[in-house]
Amino acid sequence: MQPSHIYSPAERALAAIVLTDAVSYSARMSVDEEGTLTLIQRDLDLIAEQCECFGGKVLKSTGDGLLMSFYSAVQAVLCSQEIQHQLAKLVEGVPPEDYLQHRIGIHLGDVLLSHGDVLGNGVNIAARLQTKSTPGGICISQTVYDVVKARIKVNASFLGPLKLKNIQEPVTAYQIPPCGQSATMVVASPMGAAAVSSQSALANAVSVLEQDPQYRRIKKLIFGTYQGVWENDPKVLAQFNLEMMLAQLQQRHHTLISLEKALQTMASQLNHQESYLAIANIILTVLEPVYDQPEVTGAATPLLSKSIQEHYQQAAQSLMQHDDRQRIKKLLYAILHSTWENDPAALALNTIAELIAEVHQLAPTEGDLSYHLERIVKCLNRKARYTQLALVISEALHPLYVATQEIVPESAGTIDTQRRDDDFTEMHPDATAALGEDGMTSLTNWVSLEASGEQTCAHVNRITSVPEMATDNSEQESVRLRDRANIYHLRLDIMRYTNPLRAKILLLSTVRSPFTANRQDWLTLKSQSLDDLLHATFEYCQTFSDLESKLTIMCHCVENVGENVQTAGAILQAMKPFYP
Repeated sequence: MQPSHIYSPAERALAAIVLTDAVSYSARMSVDEEGTLTLIQRDLDLIAEQCECFGGKVLKSTGDGLLMSFYSAVQAVLCSQEIQHQLAKLVEGVPPEDYLQHRIGIHLGDVLLSHGDVLGNGVNIAARLQTKSTPGGICISQTVYDVVKARIKVNASFLGPLKLKNIQEPVTAYQIPPCGQSATMVVASPMGAAAVSSQSALANAVSVLEQDPQYRRIKKLIFGTYQGVWENDPKVLAQFNLEMMLAQLQQRHHTLISLEKALQTMASQLNHQESYLAIANIILTVLEPVYDQPEVTGAATPLLSKSIQEHYQQAAQSLMQHDDRQRIKKLLYAILHSTWENDPAALALNTIAELIAEVHQLAPTEGDLSYHLERIVKCLNRKARYTQLALVISEALHPLYVATQEIVPESAGTIDTQRRDDDFTEMHPDATAALGEDGMTSLTNWVSLEASGEQTCAHVNRITSVPEMATDNSEQESVRLRDRANIYHLRLDIMRYTNPLRAKILLLSTVRSPFTANRQDWLTLKSQSLDDLLHATFEYCQTFSDLESKLTIMCHCVENVGENVQTAGAILQAMKPFYP
């Protein structure tokens, strides 16, 4: 495949520039160089053949893509659509690891054609638009869209003005989706264009990652970076929404370089380090358009920093008054460091307020806090005592989470159940470890027991329990979970599967009267903990059918019926085992 040299030196012309690029090419090369080279050569030959059929010229190869020029914008778009169509047909029924996906960017502009190469701002814009396209899709500029919309059928969605890297002015663009997918028109208002563009970029990134053949590993690495611990249990991973985790990571890491460091730090602690470093590169490549978006200014800050500090201090004062505050401090420390610390000198290095602030950064939602408390408590041989202390911590931090809940995206409460991860790694200590005062074990070496072939473990101090110390069998555990005197796990389930504030509103409405959001209702709601409302609900609703009936009625008596129905479903599922 040779580039076509048809232009005289330094010829300026109006041309439609098309640039293709293979998705995750570098990552695929690091895993299978020979196989990836075979695939890219086959695909580039197909692309070049289509280019010639539509009257275009291949100017040069970029290694994993082609730079092409067309005299007609219509021919450029028709050619690009046919390229994606032919590539899609080529891989029908083929496993994801045996083919490559391609992005295409198109711009119409004044360029300088010289010795078979093309120069100018038009080329740079086409290159940047290509990065905004979804895999298998085409991203075109407003200029191209205006030319072709009356001549050919373009199933395109409006992306709005995009801030492109090294391009001074925003470029308005449209997305032509992959073959077989429909386009959704997004209307951007002048005031909210940046916010819409940013949200669209994140949603597109999530869609791309979820379609990636390495999605299971991608989610594990994102979860590990977000939570600070490694997790293989597919049921646990399914409870955390990918978009929510990425949005939270973006808040923690304001630059792509900062996120890159965080992902690589987590990947470097795994026994499959090279594979996960390649996964980190996939994530970073997909998220680049998200970080290219301009920051939205002028938005109201949900909670001022001073107010957050006040909540930290209030929670700390509440916990400091507890008789068992040293064990509480150990729990907070374990959440942050995934190791149990009994040394008073080490624990004294941080105040409870400082630990709370760090825990809040690591666990920005109540669901995150519940996850970390549960993973720590279940590894202790004094589960009953630490279950009570975990509940004390949850209650103390609840006002903080209520005050900062608007910071979390709406999708945070959703559960990702689209995919199941059968790639499970169970870890056990390979040597006898010394028990601490509370039966905790801090280990540095792990043996992976892998059913599916992949062994993944983090080479960091982790927490585990010693089987000989465990006294509860599954039958006893089942009985304990149904004991209404101990509803810690019930509370965790509700917090994990739905918005806890919405759950409190529905429960309060059930035992009192429909919530109307007036000042008195808010004061009453604030005075009642979730546990208080659960106990009141058990007393008020003597049977499960009674509970189901009353919750169903309240769903339609309180504002936001759709969210109420989801929350009521989560409450019913969690409370059902507590009814005979």
